Amino acid sequence: MSDQDTTPTPSPAPPIPTGTPPKVTNRGRAAGPADSANSETRDFPEYEYFVQPGPRGFPPLTEYLDILDVDMMKRRDESNKMDHHTMLYNSDYLIVRRGREFQVNINFNRPYKPAEDKFALEFVIGSSPHFSKGTYIPVFPTKERQSSWEGRIINTFGNVVTMGITPAANCIVGKYHMYVGVVTPYGIRRTRRESSRDLYILFNPWVAEDAVFLDDESEREECVMTEMGIIYHGSYDDIAERDWNYGQFNFGILDACLYIMDRAEMPITNRGDPIKIVRVASAMLNSRDDDGGVLVGNWSGDYTYGVAPTSWTGSTDILLTYSSSKMPVCYAQCWVYAAVFNTCEIFSESNQWKKIIQLRKDQNVKSRRKKQSGCTNKLIMQHKLDIHKICGT
Repeated sequence: MSDQDTTPTPSPAPPIPTGTPPKVTNRGRAAGPADSANSETRDFPEYEYFVQPGPRGFPPLTEYLDILDVDMMKRRDESNKMDHHTMLYNSDYLIVRRGREFQVNINFNRPYKPAEDKFALEFVIGSSPHFSKGTYIPVFPTKERQSSWEGRIINTFGNVVTMGITPAANCIVGKYHMYVGVVTPYGIRRTRRESSRDLYILFNPWVAEDAVFLDDESEREECVMTEMGIIYHGSYDDIAERDWNYGQFNFGILDACLYIMDRAEMPITNRGDPIKIVRVASAMLNSRDDDGGVLVGNWSGDYTYGVAPTSWTGSTDILLTYSSSKMPVCYAQCWVYAAVFNTCEIFSESNQWKKIIQLRKDQNVKSRRKKQSGCTNKLIMQHKLDIHKICGT
C-alpha cells in the first residue's frame, strides 16, 4: 500500500429532473394547477373497494343497502325552490342557497336500518374534488359524523329516506354533483354520475351568516327578485332612461355567469367569497385585446359589425351569445356594462351593488328614478357636474 493520502473521488452530480415541475405559488408548492373550471368534472367510481378481491371475487352484496332512485325535489312548486326563493329560475336542476336546509328523497332496495346501515351523500365541484379544499363534501345522516355541511334524516317511509342537507354559509357557490354512497365491508357502492343529480348552490341574502346577508325584505325583493329595472345614461343636463330586462332567471343565465368565472380562470376555491367574485366579474365585462371579456366597448358611432349599444334592451341575449360563441359581444357603452354586471351579480346578490347617486343640493332626480335602483353603476356628480361612471367598483 502507498503511504500517500488517497484523494477522495467526488460524487457524481444528481440527475437533471425531468417532467413538469411542481407549481410554485405564494402558498408554496402545489401538486398541480389550481382547479379553475366549474364545467370540468371528474366521475367517481360506482364501486370503490377497500380490499382486493379473492380468487372468486367479491361475494354478492344483496344483503346491503342499494340505491334505486334519488329524487332531488327540484320542481318549482316543491319545498326546496320555494324555501330558497329560487322558484323563478327557468332551470331543470335543483337551485338552492347556502346556509339553508334543502331536502332529497332516497329510495333504497329495503328499509333503512340506522344500527346496521351506513350511507353518505357526497357533493363535488370541479375536476379535482378534495376534502381539504372544500370541493368534496361528504354529508352524513347522523350527528356522530358531520362535516362542514350538516345532514339529518327528516323522515323514513318504507324504503324511502328523506334527508335534509344544510350547506355551510361560506361554501363555494356554483354547480355541484351529488352522489349517494353506501358503505359495505368491501368498499363503497355509489350512484353513477347522472346530470339529474346536478344542483346549483348560490349565495344567500336571507341568512345572517352569509356575507351577502340583507336584513331588509324590500331590499331583497328589489336587489334579488326583481327582473325589470331602469337604466340611466347621458350627460348631467340630459339624463335619459330606458327599461332594462336583467333576465337573471332566464334559462342558461346561471351557466353563462359560471362560464365567465371559468373563462377568467378563477380558482374554484375562491368562489365562496362574494368580493373576489365581484372583482373577477367586473374585470371580465370589458373585453380588452385577447382577454376574452364579455363586451366590446364602442363610442365611435359606427356599429357596422355588431349591435349598437342603444339597441340592447336586456342582458339575456348578451350573456347567452357570449357563452355560446365563446367570443366577446359587440358593442357596449357604460350603461350596458353596468346592466350586464348587475345581472351577473344577482349570482352574488350583495347589498353593495345598489345604485348610488350623489347630487349637488340644487340638483334633483325625478321620483321614478329613485326607484328600481338595481343598476350597479355609481354616478358621482362632482363640483363641475362631470359624470364619472365607475362600473363594478
